[in-house]
Amino acid sequence: MRNKCRVVIVGFLCLMAAAFAGGSAHADIEGSADHPAVKRYEGAEIIKYNFQEYSELTIALGKARNSSEIEEEMSAEGAVTRLTYKVPLGRSPLEVIRNYEQDLQADGFTVIFGGGTKDLGSYFAEAAGYKEIKWPPNVPALTLNSDSQRYLVMEKRDDDTSLLVALYAVENRFWASDLKDVEKGQVLLQVDIIERTEMEQKMVTITAKEMASVIATAGSIALYGIYFDSDKADLKPESVATITEIAIMLNDNDDLSLLVVGHTDNAGSFSYNSELSEKRATTVVDELVRKHGIQAARLRPVGVSYACPVASNKSEEGRALNRRVELVEDTDKRSL
Repeated sequence: MRNKCRVVIVGFLCLMAAAFAGGSAHADIEGSADHPAVKRYEGAEIIKYNFQEYSELTIALGKARNSSEIEEEMSAEGAVTRLTYKVPLGRSPLEVIRNYEQDLQADGFTVIFGGGTKDLGSYFAEAAGYKEIKWPPNVPALTLNSDSQRYLVMEKRDDDTSLLVALYAVENRFWASDLKDVEKGQVLLQVDIIERTEMEQKMVTITAKEMASVIATAGSIALYGIYFDSDKADLKPESVATITEIAIMLNDNDDLSLLVVGHTDNAGSFSYNSELSEKRATTVVDELVRKHGIQAARLRPVGVSYACPVASNKSEEGRALNRRVELVEDTDKRSL
């Protein structure tokens, strides 16, 4: 009996290793490529591909409450690679995900979250944003069969970077697709990779004089030079220049009081972003008071979640514009 068990285990491990063997030809879409840190499942073909040097992606870390809400999620910024593969017929979502899990763990990745439908909920694909991945003309590709779905999020951290990998596999049980000959019963695999590194800073810091001039004429100014860690209220070091200019402006204009208003995009619930935006505004106020000696009574932190967008949240460019700190002249003078 022991020998039989040994044979089964060895055979399983050989199958897992073979799943990532190289050397086979792939009929990938033009311009696509595997991410260098994440191997391809043997025989899989890339049928959709997108890469952005710096973008934001929301990663689900919990069960779907409904078709639009996830119990827990995180936003990550960095280089984003999104690949959709079709896996050879005869493979299951569980087999594919387990192969990736084993291979990535061997490379130093750790599991953050994962599971099947019981852990994810029937509406997971829609709530997690996979409904945006579509076949022409407008058919969601990855939301067709929640019973077979498997999901896995893993992370690998180095000193100053981290690599996040989110994998979602589902079996196409409903119909064959004309796109890349996806067959009924074939597994579709979405692989999203986010390399979290510092963004190259190209924004020119607005001077104290410029801030004061805009506030004097418009009553407020939106600042994009204040940066926070994703889903946190911790200031990044590159925020120092803008914070310093705010302090100079306040020291040069003793009669000026400000509302420091935090704005977010619409990733996550309204209540979550309300709390986050207020915490971020409070962090800016605390920095001005503690490090620059500005009177606390001259500053009032306010968080408005995603209630006041300046662009559509449907695109990354719009979401980036909506994530900001705004300084608004406060005419409700408090005791100084």
